[in-house]
Amino acid sequence: MKIIFKIARAELRNLFYSPIAWLVLILFYIIGAVLLTAPVERMTSMQEVMLEEQENWIGFAGGISANYVLPLLQQFAKYIYMLVPLLTMGVINREVNTGTIKLLYSSPVSTSEIVLGKYLGIVFFNILVLLVFSIIMVASYFNIEHAETGWYMAGLLALFLILNAFSAIGLFVSALTSYQVVAAVLTFALLFVLSNINALWQQYDLIRDLTLALSMQGRAELMLGGLITSRDVIYFLLIVLLFVGFTLIKLKSTQESKKWTAIFTRYTGLFLLVCILGYFSSRPGYIAYADLTKTKRNTLHPATQAVLKELDGSPLTVTLYTNLLGRSGTYGLPQSRNNYIWGFWEPYIRFYPNIHFKYEYYYGLKESDSSYYRKYPGKTLEEIAVIQAEILGIRSSIFKKKQEIDQLTDLSKEDLGLLMELEYKGKKTFLRTYTPPDVWPTQENVSGSIKRLSRSSDVRIGFLSGHFERSPFKHARRDYQNHAISKSEPISLINNGVDCDTFSLQQSGIPANVNLLVIADPRSEYSQEEKNRINQYIDEGRNAIILSEPGKQFILQPILSKLGVHVNNGIIVHPNEHEMPHLSVNKLTRAGNFLAKERLMQYFQDYGIMGGQVWNEGAGHISFADTNGFTIEPVIVQQGNENTWIENGVLVVDSAAPVFSAAEGDVRKTEYVVAVKLTRKINNREQRIIVASDADFMTFERLSKYRLNLALYSWGLNNRYPAYANYPLAVDRFFTLSNRGAQIQLDVLVYLVPAGLILLAVIVLVRRKRK
Repeated sequence: MKIIFKIARAELRNLFYSPIAWLVLILFYIIGAVLLTAPVERMTSMQEVMLEEQENWIGFAGGISANYVLPLLQQFAKYIYMLVPLLTMGVINREVNTGTIKLLYSSPVSTSEIVLGKYLGIVFFNILVLLVFSIIMVASYFNIEHAETGWYMAGLLALFLILNAFSAIGLFVSALTSYQVVAAVLTFALLFVLSNINALWQQYDLIRDLTLALSMQGRAELMLGGLITSRDVIYFLLIVLLFVGFTLIKLKSTQESKKWTAIFTRYTGLFLLVCILGYFSSRPGYIAYADLTKTKRNTLHPATQAVLKELDGSPLTVTLYTNLLGRSGTYGLPQSRNNYIWGFWEPYIRFYPNIHFKYEYYYGLKESDSSYYRKYPGKTLEEIAVIQAEILGIRSSIFKKKQEIDQLTDLSKEDLGLLMELEYKGKKTFLRTYTPPDVWPTQENVSGSIKRLSRSSDVRIGFLSGHFERSPFKHARRDYQNHAISKSEPISLINNGVDCDTFSLQQSGIPANVNLLVIADPRSEYSQEEKNRINQYIDEGRNAIILSEPGKQFILQPILSKLGVHVNNGIIVHPNEHEMPHLSVNKLTRAGNFLAKERLMQYFQDYGIMGGQVWNEGAGHISFADTNGFTIEPVIVQQGNENTWIENGVLVVDSAAPVFSAAEGDVRKTEYVVAVKLTRKINNREQRIIVASDADFMTFERLSKYRLNLALYSWGLNNRYPAYANYPLAVDRFFTLSNRGAQIQLDVLVYLVPAGLILLAVIVLVRRKRK
């Protein structure tokens, strides 16, 4: 071991007496300094402006590390393969050219000690490179409030592993040729190939698996993002083992007179050993993970993990149906499979390794879809499929006809786009994808589909019909299809594990399988029998959402009176020059913000900032008194002022602005209650009811604009659906550095430090030259 360290020390000394090594060191530092400090001046300037303009500005919401440090580390990592060849091009061939390799061979030093010593010397140099680079990272640590220290350490580890892996490759190449320039070019070429090999021939299964094992592209991405995995660390160590071993075999072969077959066997044996170790170290269930980010942004949300724990360990089979002619089809093709598995599914495999994947490829169109026939006039569907496959560089023979897929599953109610089908213990359900760029389903969508498989009974929301109520099946502006049953919307109920149905009370009562009743803006009065059935449902302690509308309050008032709620006559108006007087954006109360965990509501719950908002179009005022054991709290309110009142006269919204008239019954209040929640304990459970004086704010257009989404449904379903996966705000949202300080720091790190390194290099090299 002492000999190895002596050789390493001698190699390190040679490096520092070489202008090339100093050039590499200084270039590394300058690139890092420019990338990591130049944006700070711009961002600190932005921060100062925002703090002046907004008293409650929350900072860079996504986090400075995510929006600033991570992209720059990724960019910096791409420059490494351009500089390492300069460092390693003369490690072995320098000894050959000067003849000192013969002295080493004749001395009591083994070939393995020579190789390991020289490689260790390069490793020590790499450590020094990162120590110099760490000056910038340390500056970033002090520049950022609550900096992601663990994340930065993971990033430095990634850079260290990349440097050492590339150095091992350069070491081997330097043993192949006696010309240093040739060694540098060959090293650069080999690194380029290994970094981009995963883009070649990915439509073939065997080649795709081999290139995945060999490719360096993306191997450090997770670490640069703060997630260390045993698979990636072992991969880089295996690359080092492979090429240091190749170097050792190469040097031994020059000392021995063995047949080429014996030498080839050594190379092949080492390569196969590394491939086997790489294969087993990347098997699901055998990979260790360490998420060093403070918000655990690289790890499935605890709510999603809890859903996976509902599975008992039995196989979960995922079949990906890819339509060559369908929406997002390219994301499901064989050449995209690694991104599909390791980009989308790996976080789930981490917590539930027993996931099996199947793939079905087909071509087909809906009967109403004539787009491809217009694009390729006169062509049959089979001919169109062949043309499209050729364009995408994939064999048309792998694609089945739609009729063959119909024997496997029923796609008649789907849009024939990219689609996943999950199967667990004999039960099946779909997991849908969406339109690019956000193709893959959210964690909430995955949780919703898995819950469909693991639960004993369906979860259903029943929408009352028969009196022209708002419908979950209609796409009109006033109806609720988009957030109820729309398969193309990630936030829709159906994509979050909840089914919707409509029913009338004219013939029978409310079905027992309804978990939440929605009565949305009926336009004609219910019969006494229908009212009795609604009252019976409420008396049983079941949950409901009841939405009234100004001018039709009397329809629902007989039901609401039993709850202690009264929707007053009139409509709240707020005349202004920018919008119609009956439109208003209102905030949720504290109680309203605790109804569910939509993102802005959760920020209110966790930090006391933001909070949910709604967009009301013609709301009334609700008065209430606790009745029949109910506790009633406002959840949506509109603040009162001199220019806001309850209009009881005739209101024409697209005419002259209304004028307050007490004679016509107009009323001003300090606060107008738009919606309330009612709770009581009954039958050993909490009954939950929402009453609102406006049904328009529950349309998809208005819910999604202010991101209230499924909050009221969630509360009505006892917060079991959706399985919200909102991560906390990043902790590193503010710079501790002023803009002036950032300018000074940039001058120091980008100009003064490199000048100091250059001066040190000159001194060392001149002293060496004199000696």
